Amino acid sequence: MIRFTCPLCRGDVAEGGEAWACGACGRRFIPQHGIPDFRVFPDPYLGFEQDRERTEAVVAALDGHDLAGLLQHYWSLSDTTPRGFRERFAQNALRAEGKARRILGLLEDQGLAGSGCRVLEIGSGSGGFLSLAARRFREVVGLDIAMRWLHVSRRRFMDRCRPTPTLVCACAEHLPFPDGSFDLVVLTATLECTRDPERVLAECRRVLTDTGCLFINAANRFSLAAEPRVRLWGVGFLPRRWQAPYVRWRRKTPFEVQLPSFWSLDRMTRRHFPRRSFAPADVDDETVNALPPARRLQVVAYRCARRFAILRLLLMWFGPEWDIVLRKA
Repeated sequence: MIRFTCPLCRGDVAEGGEAWACGACGRRFIPQHGIPDFRVFPDPYLGFEQDRERTEAVVAALDGHDLAGLLQHYWSLSDTTPRGFRERFAQNALRAEGKARRILGLLEDQGLAGSGCRVLEIGSGSGGFLSLAARRFREVVGLDIAMRWLHVSRRRFMDRCRPTPTLVCACAEHLPFPDGSFDLVVLTATLECTRDPERVLAECRRVLTDTGCLFINAANRFSLAAEPRVRLWGVGFLPRRWQAPYVRWRRKTPFEVQLPSFWSLDRMTRRHFPRRSFAPADVDDETVNALPPARRLQVVAYRCARRFAILRLLLMWFGPEWDIVLRKA
């Protein structure tokens, strides 16, 4: 059974009446449609009130759509996302289980994903990883800073007639769990979207058991490929203060992402985890099959390059993304 703690003082919190209350500092945390809300600050795209309104719109539409329809409805509510991006984001969410399948296979191959694990996914989004993980592990928790996305993910489980795992709305920098709560923590395309990546790493270490591990899949700032969210080349090579204005100019969409380089991520992870392994990430077959022929050939070339030591080293520096395994012991 998952215990919650106050994200600020780490005192025990208890559910009572219409809120979770911290016995130490007295803070109250109001759930929204059954999902506890332990956020310290809002996500970078919508404030608390905007997120609440968007969540109400999602919940109102939850029973009237399958996941594909709900994703289309969700993106129709956004006035800051270009129309062409909405369809691509929806399709990416529908294919999320393909990427999750690849990651789970990688974790199992390394002996990091036993069925008795307690697993936390940070940035659980539309629930692609949770959907597979909930059938493999003893206990699974999905955490996201956006309440609206946690309710979108409920539809994935409804479509499959499966019980929804524990869902929690919170900030990755202030996890509402006691020390040593999980055997495995997973962040996929999430670390680069947080306010303070180094604090996130420290929090992940805190909530892991002594033998636990953290898996990160992250995009590379200095990738020679296009930035995966906005499909725009060269974003990471710009000074950080120019990146968001450049994306708004070229793509007419906000860009609240801190892309790490291999060197910055290597330094950050070294401070918190003594055992670390980095590898250029593969691409799952479901995503590859959905690509146009020219891009599919690029993936074939990329996979070939991963087999050669010198090219693999270059891909660590300039490849599109990494799979990173970090262990406390």
